[in-house]
Amino acid sequence: MTKNKIQYWIYILILFLINGELTAHSSNLLSDADTNKIAGFRASRILSSYPNNTFPEPEYWEQVGDQMSAKFDGYKPGGVWIVSIYLSDPLGYTLLNFPNPTGAEYDSIIFRSIDQNENYLNHFDTTGVKVWLQVEPGGADIDTLISLVLNRYKHHSCVQGFGVDVEWYETYNYTGGKKVNDTEVQRWEENVKAVDSGYTLFLKHYSQSWMPPNYRGEIIFIDDSQDFNWYSNPFNGMITEFKSWGNQFSPNPVGFQIGYPNDQNWWGLFDDPAKTIGDELIANIPNIAGIYWVDFTVISTFPPTAVELENIPPNDFYLSQNFPNPFNPATKIQFTIPKNVETFGKTSQVNLTIFDLLGNEIAELVNEYKQPGTHEVEFDASGGSREISSGIYFYQLKIGNKKLSKKMILLK
Repeated sequence: MTKNKIQYWIYILILFLINGELTAHSSNLLSDADTNKIAGFRASRILSSYPNNTFPEPEYWEQVGDQMSAKFDGYKPGGVWIVSIYLSDPLGYTLLNFPNPTGAEYDSIIFRSIDQNENYLNHFDTTGVKVWLQVEPGGADIDTLISLVLNRYKHHSCVQGFGVDVEWYETYNYTGGKKVNDTEVQRWEENVKAVDSGYTLFLKHYSQSWMPPNYRGEIIFIDDSQDFNWYSNPFNGMITEFKSWGNQFSPNPVGFQIGYPNDQNWWGLFDDPAKTIGDELIANIPNIAGIYWVDFTVISTFPPTAVELENIPPNDFYLSQNFPNPFNPATKIQFTIPKNVETFGKTSQVNLTIFDLLGNEIAELVNEYKQPGTHEVEFDASGGSREISSGIYFYQLKIGNKKLSKKMILLK
């Protein structure tokens, strides 16, 4: 055999081995995605998203995870659990929602004085809810954040890894955050797996160009694009964009955050928005491994149960987001009258009224004394002698000298 032929066959053998290794790696990624499909929530401490600016109890997040995952065959309950929020003051800092473990100073990092995660993670450990701990890094060193977060919570079986919201990565210097490169992302993944080899890293952004150009590893790529209203068919537009994201990062697993208020004008018309959107994503994206409903509309889409409503602080009263919202023609509104509030006594005068944008009264749903507890009423826009057109309306709950108001949308 000539020297050239020997070199040729060596070359063919090398190609065969490389191709086999790549095929095996791709197959393993898809296999892992199949066995670790998660449907659930994205939870943050942006308190304006929740009734009475009160972060829901662990049981509520368990409920959302269970309800979301039950909609899709083979999916388990879980979510994205945000443990740090980007701050604009002081500029570029991130606020970690647990105490400083060492007392040392860390560049661009501020700590809470109490741990806001431990009780929730303990609950998730016992209920089978899986979470990735996500940061909005700002100017903080991400390797440091990985160490601080994962070493604090690695004893929890519910923790599956670490997430970076790239949109907030040095966002004070870069519009949309700083684009990540292959070298730093590979280092981040190595540091995540140094804590636990079973952990995975996820990266989140709304644009593919902010993701690492070539490095893939075992990273989960999360898309949180929103506001698809410029498409003639916004739902089809969402599926098209998300499908492109899935193709771009295949065979790595991908996930999607859905339920943003900017798109509620169309997804709010679905009888079951989470299932309708999720089913289409699953049908069109083979490597999908995560579907997460965002905190901004989670309460209206997954209303708390009566048991969870009992966990609302007793010195507050509660007005839920109407459901469904948007609605046509009827929607339901829940409210809770607190127990043992000195000014209320055994019964309270309750008024629940609907107003238009100009402050004109449209309907009075409740005007009577009510016992403490949870109550529900229905507003039917098709009833009555007055024509009610599509638009934005407000409903106001008044108990004693306290008032709460919320916005709702009627789409005919």
